[in-house]
Amino acid sequence: MKLHQVILGLSAVTLFLHTGCEKKFDEYYKVPDDLIGTILQVLDEDGNYTQFCKAVELVEFDDVLGKTGNFTVFAPDDAAFTMFFNEYGYSSLDDIPEEELEGIVYYHIVFWAYSKFMLLYGLNIQDAEIDYSTENFKRPTRYTPTLTVEFDTMGRQYNVYHETKYIPVYSDEYFTEIRLDATVNYEFLYPGTSYGGFHVDRAEVVEHDVPAQNGWIHKINRVLVPPGNHDDILEEGEEYSTFKELLEKNTYYEYSSSYTTAQDNAGDIDEDGKLDSLFLKMNRIFPTGSSPDIENISNDGHRNMLTLFAPTNSALQDFFASRTTGYTSIEQIGDYWIDWYLSHYIGTNYWPSRFSTLTADWEWDLTSSVVDCNVTEGDIHQLQMASNGPFCGINKYFLPRIFESVAQPIMGNKDYEWFCDMLVFYLTDKLLNEENLEFTLFAPTNAAISEAGYMFRTGLGGYGLYHKNSPLAPVSRKAGTDIVNTHLVFGEVDENAFEEGTFIETTQKTYIGIAPDGIFAGGDPTPAGMGIPEVVSGKGILYSIDRMLVSPDRSIFDIIADPGTYPQYQKFYQLCFNSGLMVLDENSRPQSLDNISVGTYYSCFIPTNEALEAGIASGAVPSEADSLQHFLRYHFVEGVVFDDGKKSGEFNTTRIDEESGYLFNTIEIINQKYDLKIMDNQGNVRNVISANRMTEDGVIHQIDSYLLY
Repeated sequence: MKLHQVILGLSAVTLFLHTGCEKKFDEYYKVPDDLIGTILQVLDEDGNYTQFCKAVELVEFDDVLGKTGNFTVFAPDDAAFTMFFNEYGYSSLDDIPEEELEGIVYYHIVFWAYSKFMLLYGLNIQDAEIDYSTENFKRPTRYTPTLTVEFDTMGRQYNVYHETKYIPVYSDEYFTEIRLDATVNYEFLYPGTSYGGFHVDRAEVVEHDVPAQNGWIHKINRVLVPPGNHDDILEEGEEYSTFKELLEKNTYYEYSSSYTTAQDNAGDIDEDGKLDSLFLKMNRIFPTGSSPDIENISNDGHRNMLTLFAPTNSALQDFFASRTTGYTSIEQIGDYWIDWYLSHYIGTNYWPSRFSTLTADWEWDLTSSVVDCNVTEGDIHQLQMASNGPFCGINKYFLPRIFESVAQPIMGNKDYEWFCDMLVFYLTDKLLNEENLEFTLFAPTNAAISEAGYMFRTGLGGYGLYHKNSPLAPVSRKAGTDIVNTHLVFGEVDENAFEEGTFIETTQKTYIGIAPDGIFAGGDPTPAGMGIPEVVSGKGILYSIDRMLVSPDRSIFDIIADPGTYPQYQKFYQLCFNSGLMVLDENSRPQSLDNISVGTYYSCFIPTNEALEAGIASGAVPSEADSLQHFLRYHFVEGVVFDDGKKSGEFNTTRIDEESGYLFNTIEIINQKYDLKIMDNQGNVRNVISANRMTEDGVIHQIDSYLLY
């Protein structure tokens, strides 16, 4: 067939389709008369939902809900609206402010069509082989509060985005899965509402799974008003004003690229022709991804909820009066300390039935050590379900457990605030809170910390212990932790144990030396004077000190590798290097001694430079690298020995005996107070001529000659 014949044939078919088949096409695609209607049509035909349908029309959403889309609607009937009008003082829908009515309507609408099964399990299939979960008990609604313009303390303006409200779905299945009593928890959060087995927010679902062309309808018996979040409740509750003001000091505004981008062309807030950036209102002391104003808690708003316990003004004042000393007002307490304290009132996913066991169950790191945070019905001033989780106003204060530890005499004391900060910041409080352990704690005042050249504050590097010579960056976390733990000793050390010339081991294996006029640590030889001991029954003894103890910040290797500061160890270091008794980095630079293990503590006996030179000249000190290593290893002893007369006897060195291949060579330590001697395997007795240079990993003593194995 020729091309023009094909074209003519197609033209004829096209003409037939255009004329003869047009009518058949319309008839084929016509919506059948018996097809179920849209959501609004179904509700309108029912006849009991006239108010809800009218409300949808008033907010101009009928063009969507009555024609297209994919929605779930929780529909209150006319009787529910009558109850609502009476409760809120309205006579009709026309009395409700436009913005309020819009929020009410949109809060009843959820994107995507969910049957009851899908609401509970999040899936649209039912299979006996699948282990379904009901943990995702909240669904995002159509309602998003309007943007607000807010200013920070520096006067900078932010366009604040308030996230979409989630609506909670409560069911027997959900409460069974989380192993909580459904009636107790629901009726606690929604007083005056009886639990019936299947609810959304404060309404009971009286009929579920009503199908419509564009989704599912679940009929409810109450009109739902979008609940405020924690931020809204605190704003309205004057009785929480102190708590709110203290929290707000930590408010900051976080740029949200996702919400900014999602605006499309509707984000020109100030009408200057440009898309405006949107920010979330966050709070530094709240768990990551949450704040009083955040709905999508920790980026999983389907299952997470924030639980906030808000002490009333009188409760906080009671705490201030009974548990702090030296402050003129609660606002005077330092930011770090008060923020740490307030964090004890914040948690996630806690239900009312668990409030009475919070002391044992509280899970957040910052809130896991509380003496008494159990909340009973008599402690509750206000309890309601906010849009982002339970809000519980309480007329009592929470008390962190450290207040009943050995640190009790200084907790909340203005003069000791820096050291209290350090106990918490460097996590020593977790050790102090251990049950059935007793401690001796040496507590420096703020002035004592300053006297040692330090301060606790915030700076460019954040919170921490700062040295006055480096005001822009805190000391390393390890160094700060070591300093704090140098103030802590296991067990009770009474005044009789402070014998001059002796040493006390701390919880981190460093030592405190006893001088005639006080105590000192390896990083600062200046003695600290001690006050009268304060006994905390069952917890230990606390001594106030007038100078902070500074732990050693250098290892044995660091000290011998610094001939400029410690020339007396120069020859010993050279021999260690020449023998290969070093761990080298990728640039062949020495990093540590090869015979010293991390976590093990040593006594190092270093001969004088002159003694080593003489030994080299006589041949007593080997020159071959392997033999030299064996010689040097014999000068390191496992264990820490001071010249205080307390430890004597046979000690292992770090040299492995060549004949056995696994036994360590030993030396004998002869220890009398201020007279420390070492006898080697050849019977040579060496004298310690300079003792007790404390290090991170032990102690260095200088001896008058070398040791021979």
